[in-house]
Amino acid sequence: MRVKLDQLPGLLERSLAPAYLIAGTEPLLVQECRDRVIHAAQAQGFDERSVHEAGRGFDWNALQEASGTPSLFSSRRIVDLRLPSGKPGNEGSAAIAGLVQAGDPDLLLLVSSGDWSAAMRKLKWAATIAQGGVLVKIWPVKAHQMPDWILQRMVRAGLEPDPGAVALLAELVEGNLLAAQQEIDKLVLLGHSGQVTADHVTQVVANSARFNSFRLVECALLGRLDECLRVAAGLQRTGIAIQAVTGAMYRELTVADTVRAAIAAGESESAAFGRLRVWSARQGPIRQALRRLTAFQFGESFRALGLIDRQSKGRAPGDAWQSLDRLLWFLCEPAAVSPV
Repeated sequence: MRVKLDQLPGLLERSLAPAYLIAGTEPLLVQECRDRVIHAAQAQGFDERSVHEAGRGFDWNALQEASGTPSLFSSRRIVDLRLPSGKPGNEGSAAIAGLVQAGDPDLLLLVSSGDWSAAMRKLKWAATIAQGGVLVKIWPVKAHQMPDWILQRMVRAGLEPDPGAVALLAELVEGNLLAAQQEIDKLVLLGHSGQVTADHVTQVVANSARFNSFRLVECALLGRLDECLRVAAGLQRTGIAIQAVTGAMYRELTVADTVRAAIAAGESESAAFGRLRVWSARQGPIRQALRRLTAFQFGESFRALGLIDRQSKGRAPGDAWQSLDRLLWFLCEPAAVSPV
């Protein structure tokens, strides 16, 4: 049986299958799905569990031994097999298919894979589990789906986020579901029950890292040169990859330049912000940047970001962090210095 992620809880309430395959590239969702199966099985008396990480060189005989030797303490057991690549090879495929086809009522086979490619869908062992048990396909959460996913998670945790809080968190985690869940958990642990604003999200993120790239971008848009240089120095000291910094800067400058171009083409500022989903907390810094920077200066900024990227990869002479400082100076005081 092939089911979607949201169908699994109801299916587990009705009955327990002899085998499950959980496949997808989202580690958080795979883990949560695996936990649901384990908890449901434990409620049915499957009290023993053996975990097997089947990487390169895995001994498939160990899997056979674990599945065939009952414990003195429990006659019902879970074999938790994890396939990072989703490719067990011929020996592994035969071992997995054999366990499914054996139909041991005291054994539950739980296979999870970090891959669900077109090639994997055609493999015999995966088809065997789908036929004799349950296949749960987990698809990645797309960028446009991320705000709704975060909103649902926050509401489930007892929070009441405003749109700005959801949008900010979606931007900060950049599609990383595990990071998003961790920030939501922090909000709960810090007592932010009920209404949650963008300021609350900012405070939580700031508590986890004193200097962060998004704060740097905000300061650059606001024209706060001293604070920009201080934050940049802190980022460098903490060992953060400069690509993470320039990536955040590129995205926000792109939004600001798109708003500039829209206004120049006759669109109202409010319409441009609405179309680009720029919430109110971000609009102020962008407005400040638009007062200082022309279309040409935005172009020069993007050219500087390209140079910094090449320097960080050793493809251009110069120090990337020093070039970033110069770009920050230019963004804050464009009449005082060139960006490169």
